[in-house]
Amino acid sequence: MSKLLVIIFFFWSWAGVLAMAETAVSASLSETSTDVDHPVQLDVKIEDARVTRPPNVVADGLSIDFAGTSSQTQILNFKASSVTTFTYIVTPTKAGLFQIPPIEVVAGGKVYKTASLTLQVLQENGGNADGSTNPAKPFFAELVVPKESAYVGEVIPIELRFYFSQGIEYQPYPQGQFPLFDGDGFVTKKYPEPIEKRLMANGRTYNVVVYRTGLCGVKPGKLDLNSATQTFLVAAPFGPRSAPGLIDPTQPYQQQVAEIKTNGASILIKSTPTAVRPASFSGAVGEFTLATSVNPLQAQTGDPIKMEVEISGLGNFDRMEQPVLSSTDGWRVYQPSEQVKALDEIGLSGTKRYSYILVAAKPVKMLPDVEFSYFNPATEKFVTLRSTPTNIQIDGPPLPDIVATPGTQATSAAPKSKPSAPDVLDIRVDTPMPASFVPLIRQRSFWMEQTIPAIVLLMLGSVAGIRKVVNAHEPQWAANREKRLLWKKIVGSKSRPEVLQAAVRLLELNPVKHTGQQKGLFRPVEESMNDESLPEDLRNEVRDLLAVREATIYGHVGSESLSEDERTKIKTILTRWKATA
Repeated sequence: MSKLLVIIFFFWSWAGVLAMAETAVSASLSETSTDVDHPVQLDVKIEDARVTRPPNVVADGLSIDFAGTSSQTQILNFKASSVTTFTYIVTPTKAGLFQIPPIEVVAGGKVYKTASLTLQVLQENGGNADGSTNPAKPFFAELVVPKESAYVGEVIPIELRFYFSQGIEYQPYPQGQFPLFDGDGFVTKKYPEPIEKRLMANGRTYNVVVYRTGLCGVKPGKLDLNSATQTFLVAAPFGPRSAPGLIDPTQPYQQQVAEIKTNGASILIKSTPTAVRPASFSGAVGEFTLATSVNPLQAQTGDPIKMEVEISGLGNFDRMEQPVLSSTDGWRVYQPSEQVKALDEIGLSGTKRYSYILVAAKPVKMLPDVEFSYFNPATEKFVTLRSTPTNIQIDGPPLPDIVATPGTQATSAAPKSKPSAPDVLDIRVDTPMPASFVPLIRQRSFWMEQTIPAIVLLMLGSVAGIRKVVNAHEPQWAANREKRLLWKKIVGSKSRPEVLQAAVRLLELNPVKHTGQQKGLFRPVEESMNDESLPEDLRNEVRDLLAVREATIYGHVGSESLSEDERTKIKTILTRWKATA
């Protein structure tokens, strides 16, 4: 009891001292300068007063959200003091100079006001309103294009760089997402995995995510790349910023999904010359070399010969077509297989291998010539590569014409000799079997030998008859199985499109009776609706059901779930329709 009295006395003494303390309010920003979409922290502190409700804070051009409350009390030399802090997150939505007006706080029946605050918001492109550079920009992106002009089909290596201030956490959102280009008239190569490095910009060090790819214009003219966009999940600190290169693990972070856009660029796409274009040119642009190999160098006519053609260099391997073979007289050339081996991460340099299978139809001494043409954008000229003449030894008789008929091929081959029958048969020297004079129809072995084929024929006839019956009734049995499954969907499914689709199918499986020749087991619903025996009101209901099905399935109109009233109406229509069948 004495301890309780001491506690009560201490509490009332502290409350009295606190009531005698002077109340003070203040407001402060974690930063006085920031940029668009980068939040800062606003703290409203109330000293020596009990305030439970956060004050209202509003400012034009700023999004201000309440974040939380914290309280702190201390007693020093029997003098108590308390501080209540209301925290807000201030996110600017546009550039400019903004004023946060005095904030009113009601405590102890009195109204207190903080001093006004000023927040400078810099432009999104990294500059102030007067065009000066923004050294505090948290994240931005740039498109790096090394050339201002290129030819149709020429692959241009480009980089997409996404800069993040140190202390900001980031990751692509969703995981595995790659940048998207805004524009047309070009194709891009598949992105490899991005790399990360540190670069200097605006006098500061940034962590940079670099995406590399190749871009290829597909038609002549001015190619406008408006921008490339990548989405990141960014966790930016909204408290006071740490020193460069240091991360405070206790610092509060504000997560946001940010679509970061690069700058745009323009490239002049030129067409390759047509006046001196070689006949073997198929669209390859770059700089290449050609090499061939063959195995074996000695063979017989009809034996397969493997010839490999390798084209190596730097260029658009994905638009490259197979080289042209000439001097193919006496050779049968088959479609080659292709294989590309990339030598860099985006496939600008590499080797493309064509594997040919050749068959000599007659004795030959030379391998077919290989010709490959490409356009070199560095010299702006066409280049034609030709293989080195290769000697080969093919011997043997000529092969028959490959277009000859099978009968002709058969006659061209040497006929196989048949063994001639001997003029005089050998004389049998073994003991002859004893003869029997019983008639054949009275011999038991004869009837046993006839019974087995008869049984086999009977079984085959029975199987054929059963199969014929099954084949005749299989369509109807399949239709009945399908009807049962469709009725289960109509009775139990909650999906409106599924039930409507099943209802229309049931209408097709139960055609209305009609005069004239039956063309098939089933017929379309529209054809059955023309039957004169169909009641007019049922015809209208079916027509409405078809319209609702088309609007739901193809036009995505209406609810995805089916109401019980609509289910009952559909079942009624199907029952009446089946009665007319």
